[in-house]
Amino acid sequence: MTDKERNNLISTWGDKALQNRFKVNPYSLTQEELEALQSYDELDAKIERLVKDILVQTALNNSFRYKL
Repeated sequence: MTDKERNNLISTWGDKALQNRFKVNPYSLTQEELEALQSYDELDAKIERLVKDILVQTALNNSFRYKL
């Protein structure tokens, strides 16, 4: 597995061990590991915004449908 593939996996699924190492001793991580954690955080933030947008859109649709 290449570093890029590993970073993609971490970005998608996260890596609890890597996150714990960052919390305990962030200076022990390599640049690639830090980039993987950053990618995961960015993806997580995008997903959270998307879920909020979907919830707002659903609420608006329901309010128009039922004229609340």
